[in-house]
Amino acid sequence: MNGTWFLWLGALAIGLSLGVGQPGWLPGAIPDAWATQGEDEEEEEEESDRALVTTEFVGDLANLPPSGRRGTPNRAYVTNEKTNTITVIDTITDEVVQTIEVGRRPRGIGLSPDRSRLYVATSDEDAIEVLDLADYRSIGRIPGGSDPEAFAVHPDGRRLFLSNEDSASATAIDVTNGTVLKVIQVGIEPEGVGISPDGKWVYVTNESTHSIDVIDAERMEVVDTFLVSTRPRVVAFSADSRRAYISTELGGMLHVVDVATRREIRKVNLRESREKLVGVAVAPDGSRVYVATGSGNSIKVVDTATWEVLATIPVGRRVWGIALTRDGKKLYTCDGVSNTVSVVDTVLLKTIKQIDSPGMPWGVVIDD
Repeated sequence: MNGTWFLWLGALAIGLSLGVGQPGWLPGAIPDAWATQGEDEEEEEEESDRALVTTEFVGDLANLPPSGRRGTPNRAYVTNEKTNTITVIDTITDEVVQTIEVGRRPRGIGLSPDRSRLYVATSDEDAIEVLDLADYRSIGRIPGGSDPEAFAVHPDGRRLFLSNEDSASATAIDVTNGTVLKVIQVGIEPEGVGISPDGKWVYVTNESTHSIDVIDAERMEVVDTFLVSTRPRVVAFSADSRRAYISTELGGMLHVVDVATRREIRKVNLRESREKLVGVAVAPDGSRVYVATGSGNSIKVVDTATWEVLATIPVGRRVWGIALTRDGKKLYTCDGVSNTVSVVDTVLLKTIKQIDSPGMPWGVVIDD
């Protein structure tokens, strides 16, 4: 046995001794061969034709319309990764009002804080496409590293943090000029990215090392790493930035983390049958957490006072990204295999409408 294997085994022993949910374990020492596999069979996709050219910054974002020139409010924007489009839904009428063509394989999606721009991860072009919400015009393309998928926009409106699964890194980008501010090494197969509403912390979920890297947003450095259950996917914060909620696809757990101490305070078992947890959304008042179950084709509603499941709400097939309206009264879900967006009434706790969104809807963001 060579020295490298001793290092790997030593790192594994340290991780196990710390235990799930304890900070301090450095996941980078685990070899790829040990990475847990097992993506949902409906999610597995053939190798797509990746763009062979290097994405260069296009557009002069700094000289585009000033903050405040926002688009029409009460809109949900849904990425469709197979048709290279965004479905625009009026959240008052729940009707499709427009379809926007974008780059290849759009997945992650986010809004600027002033609601003037829409950012879309076009994974097969290794880019973040920028749309002006006043007229839905594409106004720039920012290099996003290898296969960008999930990202989050910082509350300062200047920075965007994204995960690069292929390179085990998170990238901080200045969206005003398209420059990379820093590439930050994280665990193996980074997936989800979440930023606390106060702007202090960036959490990155690492699928194959079953860990969360905590990045100081100001320093843009990893300051802690802690373990969770198998294959963490998505992280969402409470509005007061006090709690982080993390879904684990194969572990079937919703991990609740105290942001100040970075300690797990609760672990809620949501696994049943084929359910594989993905999207997470937190009610504005923090009283509930909504979790998408992937191939479970449902939304779990968790009461944060009792940690009991209040309801399991059927939606479309292979539900992935989810988002709440600002008042918390409606939840929109991306049903990839059904090619629909389900609208859930969170008061009645039932699906009240399904909207066609052809092309495997993946991510959703709401401007209201």
